[in-house]
Order: sequence, then structure tokens, then C-alpha cells
Amino acid sequence: MNLKILLGSFILTLPVTGCITEYNAELPANDEQILVVEGNIVGNTDATFYLSKSFPLNSTSVPSESLDIDANLTVIGSDGYKSPPATSLGKGAYQISIGELSDDVEYGLQIEYDGNTYQSTLSKPLQTPEIDSVSWVQPEKAGAISFRVSTHDDTEGAKFFIWNYVENWEISAYYYTTIFYNPVDSLFYLDSAAPSFYCWKSNKSSSILVGSTESLNENKIINQQLYQGAPEDDRFSMLYCATVYQTAISKNAFDFYQNRKLLNEEMGGLFTPQPSELRGNIICITESSKKAMGYVEVVKNTTLKRTFVNWRQITRPPVYSLNNCTTITKDSVQSYMNQNNINSYGDFYRLGYRPISMDLFGYPEILPDEWASKPCADCVANGGSKNKPDFWPNNDQ
Repeated sequence: MNLKILLGSFILTLPVTGCITEYNAELPANDEQILVVEGNIVGNTDATFYLSKSFPLNSTSVPSESLDIDANLTVIGSDGYKSPPATSLGKGAYQISIGELSDDVEYGLQIEYDGNTYQSTLSKPLQTPEIDSVSWVQPEKAGAISFRVSTHDDTEGAKFFIWNYVENWEISAYYYTTIFYNPVDSLFYLDSAAPSFYCWKSNKSSSILVGSTESLNENKIINQQLYQGAPEDDRFSMLYCATVYQTAISKNAFDFYQNRKLLNEEMGGLFTPQPSELRGNIICITESSKKAMGYVEVVKNTTLKRTFVNWRQITRPPVYSLNNCTTITKDSVQSYMNQNNINSYGDFYRLGYRPISMDLFGYPEILPDEWASKPCADCVANGGSKNKPDFWPNNDQ
């Protein structure tokens, strides 16, 4: 049977750091739908786990039933520990509140699903070292910006790592606007804070990013590249921040993710590992013929570090922001409204235009002097959010 496997990116700390991605896999003909598990047991966190089911390869989209998982999840320990049951977040996501993990206890994830019990291999928690640095470099003028990570562990305890990252960046509307229109009461008003000018966007990594010091002389990783960004992208138009999360993993987990990465990148190649090799560390303890895929690691902590990139620090090619802008002066507005059967400023507003400057000669009455299409006057219309990250600096760095 040809099935498609749905897997989430590795969850490091909080639910906001994970997203769901998919890859194709040809499974043996006698394989039925398998349970896919994603997530980590992380001490002192509200750990999130994602459950899904494989579905036919010829599906044009992810069937809703693949994420319709009704299960009971708990974290168990070799000393008899059992966590409170997980809370369902919907669409196969479950959250478990996990306390302090003991160095001498082995922990695992237990899943009761569809009349069977699945369990990840019990293991002692790994300690994740601090990230030494997250840096960036633009080797060529106007070339790609490369983001890198460095880390080490003097205790020699951690030799295998997995990373993910969250991107946050500031954008702005093209016009700095202080005059606004309220369609409810049909009045113009002023706001010197220009609330439509600044916005923020975010993105989460979906690639598998692993590293190892196993073959190195020192237990140290220096400037390992994680990803690249194009300087002309709006990410780098103002201020950009990369937050990198690091987790120590076992050799078995490292091999699992290396094989999964190879499967993603070289599907169908001669030496591509088969999905049967990617089962991970989860088994069905009540019915051995039932299969599951995924790897649940046990860690005491994760670590993070941020780096900022200011647009002044890089070389960007010319970026033309007015390509999709339409502006109309006050002298043309009435004619435009007559030609297009627009009866009021409210209708004009609902068509997607926004005032961008004030008619100073109309004072004390507040009237617009010029209008522009919404994406040029309102950063939210460009996909931005007014939710400023709590770590964002007040001034560009």
C-alpha cells in the first residue's frame, strides 16, 4: 500500500516552536495505517505531542481523519511515576504538564489508542548544554545570509544535537500614516503613533537540523550552518531575529533523524532507507503487529539563543515597494468616486483605500489630502501582526 506519512517538526520547548510537515513514503503492501508520533519529553515544560495516521499517497490533501486522533497520553517512569493525562488541543495535538525529571529514572510516553497501548523506549533524561553562539554572515555582496550555531559540552555527555528555530521580523507599510477613517461613525481622526505602520511576522523551521561531534577531536561544534535567507526578502527590510532552540539527543535519535532527512531529500534513491527503518523507538506493547513511527526523546532541558540582523548591516539589492501601490490625490477622489459610482468615503474605504496624508488647508476640520491602496498604508494588509514579540528591542539594534 502506498501511504503518505504526516510528521511534525521536532518539538523543543513550547508548542509554538513546532509545525506539521509531510513526506511521502512507500510502505510494504501489507502495512495498514500506522500511528505517527512526534514530540519530546522535556522537564519542567508543558510538552506538546502530535499524533496522526498515515493516509493514501494519492490523496490530494491531508484527510481530516488523519488528524482525528482520540487517544490518552501520559508520561511514565521506571520508578512508577505517571504524569497527569494529556489535554487534547485538537487536530491530534496533546499537551502534558511535565515536572522535574530525575537523573536516575527512565521515562517514556505511553499512548492508549484504538484499543491498544503504545510506548516509547524508556530512557534517562539527557542534559542539553548551552548554545555558545548563534551568528550570521553574508559572505558575498548582496548574497544569501547564512545563520550558524556553535555549541560544546565539557562534560562529554552530549554529542548529538537537534535544532529548530523561530524567525521574527519587523515590517512596515510604505506610507507613514497618521490620519485614519472610522467607517462606523464616518469620521476622520488623527493618531500620531501611526498604528498601521509597524507590524511583525514570524515563521517556524520545518527542516531537520541535526549535528554530531562523534567524529571530531573535540566535543565542540563551531559555526554549523542551519539555514540561509535571501537579503531581498521582507525578513531583512527592517529588523530580523532568529531564535535557535537546541536539544541534546541520543545516538539512536540522531540516526533516526538522519535517515528521515535522507528519505525526505532523496526519495526513491538506490540507497534511501526504507520507511520500515524509520520506525523509531515507539512500539505497540499490546499487539506487536501494530506499527508506529516516530522518536520520543527524554531531555531535562532545552536551551536557546537569539541573534538580530539590522537591514543596515547587510547588503540588499534594490527592492521596489510601490509596484502594487495606487495613490489618489484629493483633487481626483471626487472624480474617481463619480466615475465608479462610489457615494461616500465609507464606500471608498470598503473598496480598499486608506487616507495617507492630511489636508492641512482644511484645518481645523480633519480631511484627507491623499489616499492609497490598503497594502501600502496598513502593514496588517501585508500579512503582518500587531503582536510585537515581548523580547523585541525598542530601538533597532
